[in-house]
Amino acid sequence: MKRLAIETITKPMKLRGISKGIAELDGQGLEIDLDNLEIYFGGESFELDRIAGTKGGYRYFFLCPDCGRRCRLLYKRYLYFSCGTCLDIHKNTLNRSKTDCQYYWELALKEARKVEPGWSPRRGGYMFDGFPERPK
Repeated sequence: MKRLAIETITKPMKLRGISKGIAELDGQGLEIDLDNLEIYFGGESFELDRIAGTKGGYRYFFLCPDCGRRCRLLYKRYLYFSCGTCLDIHKNTLNRSKTDCQYYWELALKEARKVEPGWSPRRGGYMFDGFPERPK
């Protein structure tokens, strides 16, 4: 899944004090026009929105092509870019509670696979039976 962050585009431009530019990002053409609030990236066009910053200047956002909401990140799962809400990326973390066993189980599996790639627990066993040892 590709991820496009607005900061990777606007921060270098703010440091140089420019509002229009042509560049290359991930091997694809990138054309930026902060005055007209448009970005062209890899044959796709994205609209931008801006709000006044607290220390002067502006803070820029993408407008999601699907829902029109302001967002700092756009994700490309299949063919098109969309925000995390449209792609249901944020749903897992928003519905989690402190006692969510599945979340902590997945974190433990992730850590175990760092030590021993491809490790999976025995069927029917508890998590800590045969948990891989830390490397010395």
